[in-house]
Amino acid sequence: MARILFVLAHQDDEIAVASRIRFHVARGDTLRCVYLTNGASRVHAAVRNVESLTVLERLGVRDVAFHDIDDGALPERMPAALRLLEREEADEVVTLAYEGGHQDHDAAHLVAAVFAKQRGVPCREMPLYNGDGTVGPLFRVMHPIGDGWTSRRIAKREKLANALLCRFYRSQRMTWLGLMPLLLVAPARELTRDADLARASSRPHPGRLFYERRFRYPYDRFAPLAQSFLREAARD
Repeated sequence: MARILFVLAHQDDEIAVASRIRFHVARGDTLRCVYLTNGASRVHAAVRNVESLTVLERLGVRDVAFHDIDDGALPERMPAALRLLEREEADEVVTLAYEGGHQDHDAAHLVAAVFAKQRGVPCREMPLYNGDGTVGPLFRVMHPIGDGWTSRRIAKREKLANALLCRFYRSQRMTWLGLMPLLLVAPARELTRDADLARASSRPHPGRLFYERRFRYPYDRFAPLAQSFLREAARD
């Protein structure tokens, strides 16, 4: 029985890894979900915590930790986020893809991948949303960037069940009204890939990233923070 640690940025990011949670629950593994930010940019953290706890309980996860780094500020707090994981135990780490969708997602990816490397355990990444090949407010859901991905077919009923988890994120209704239709039309598959910190040396994809367009967070701000964090972690 393996210990699987899911390292996520915000409450509701668990929908990106729902199929992987179901897989490990069915296998009898021990699961723990850790959220690095409070998710409280528009709604109180306690509201969002309850929403994610509701979803996780339906998925079979009851071991959960919520941390209090400000929503949107995780790139600046990556060293502190790594320290929050110091007491965690894991045989495998699962996190969000490095894909340019949200700056906190990419920062959580780096924190999780560094933690896994320090512990000598594998780290798997999974996509949620990104702006690869799109413009303006457009984005793609569960869209893999680059190569090295493993695709696992899931039942259509599981894909539907995962998409319908959106109904529990009532505080994020407008966000999920945009995302849920794309989840419903996405292929019935799970995409995973070994995290590779070397990818953090460049943009996740060519062109403006979605977080630059949507959240006005420039990659030129993210990149030096990421490189500083990785250099510091390499010295430890």
